[in-house]
This record gives sequence, C-alpha cells and structure tokens, in this order.
Amino acid sequence: MGVAGVTDVLTLAHDPMRMSTADVLLDHFHKLAHEEVRRGAENGVSVHVGLGVHPRSINAQVDETLRALPEYLSHPDVVAVGEIGLERCTDVEERVFRAQLEIEYYPKVIHTPRRGKRDALERIVAIVDDVGVKDVVIDHIDPSTVDIALEAGTYVGITVQPGKASVQDAVDLIKEYPEAKFVVNSDISAQRSDCLSVARVLHALSVEGYADRGQKACVQNGLDLFLR
Repeated sequence: MGVAGVTDVLTLAHDPMRMSTADVLLDHFHKLAHEEVRRGAENGVSVHVGLGVHPRSINAQVDETLRALPEYLSHPDVVAVGEIGLERCTDVEERVFRAQLEIEYYPKVIHTPRRGKRDALERIVAIVDDVGVKDVVIDHIDPSTVDIALEAGTYVGITVQPGKASVQDAVDLIKEYPEAKFVVNSDISAQRSDCLSVARVLHALSVEGYADRGQKACVQNGLDLFLR
C-alpha cells in the first residue's frame, strides 16, 4: 500500500481467530493499536484503529471485554469503535451492539452479515435510530440493500471484496446516488481481499469522468468521519 501511494488506513477489530476468551480479544486489540500501527509507520502508512466487539467475537466473557474496552479506546491512534453490529440477530448480539453504540465521542463502523443481510440491516437501522447515534457507517452494503442504508441517513460503506461488492458495483452505486455519503473500503481480513480495491474504484470513476465523486467516496468521506 505504501508503494502504491496509500498514506492512511483504518484497521478494525474483527475475528481473525476463535475469540474464545476475553484475553484473546484484548490481545487482538493490543496488536491492532500497537503492532499494526508500528508496522504501518515502518512502511510510510499511518494506521488508524477502530476497536470493538465484532458480533462473531462474542463469547461468555463479553461483559469483561466491554468493561476493558474504554481503556483501549483511549490509545491515541484509536479513532473509532468497530466493527460492531449483528450477525445472527440474537438477543446477546443486540445487547452488545447497543452497549457499543452508546459509547460517546467515537464514530462507529457497523458490520452487516453476508447471510440474511436485508433482515439484519433493518434491525440494525432500528437500533441505531433508537439509540440516536448519527456518526456511523453501515458497512458491507451492496446493490440489494443500498435502499435501506440510504434511508437511514448515515454514512454507507461499500466493501469491495470477493463475495461482497465488485469494483463495478461500487462505481454504479456512486454514479446512481450522487448525494449519498459513501465510504468505499477493502475490508482486508482472513478472507480473500485486495488491498488496492479502493484505489481501483477511484481509478475506474476517474476514467469514466467522475473523479470528484470518486475522491469523495474513496477518500474525503472517510477522512471527514474518522479524522476530522
């Protein structure tokens, strides 16, 4: 990414392994806020961090993790809470999601699942409205769910990754909805990913004559939300 001219990235807590205990998840937080920031700096990339309990990371000690989370959020490179959200829409997922939405001062990155995305998204939007938070990006949105996300009035994340949105999907959405607050992302994880997918979307939009919209969706909206 550094060689390609990427200067800033946001990396988020997720489930790179089986999060069987609170200690495993807290070690994951530590790795992101310290080791990943250092690794980025060594390659000329500023790594900003989002920490939170991903719904697939919830375990029997989740309350212990939630109690420890504020201390980790105080790290100077942490700029967001995330990923948080729903996977199967269970009662415990909703409780953990609400608790993290209620954390003040930090923008939130909200996960939506691959399966049952529309139903989960409707529930997510209802909870976001109930809590009353606005500085959020509802992520992993695709053409089949963009209508619900746009109606919510939040930032809308388009994840360009195999199995999620394609470069062309992102280009088409950005062209079709010029007023939307899109945030294009690559969601690099243990799944197949492309660390240059955001750059590919920006390039494709520029080639088609939509460079301004590309700059907004691929760069500026993310800066406005996370680094303002």
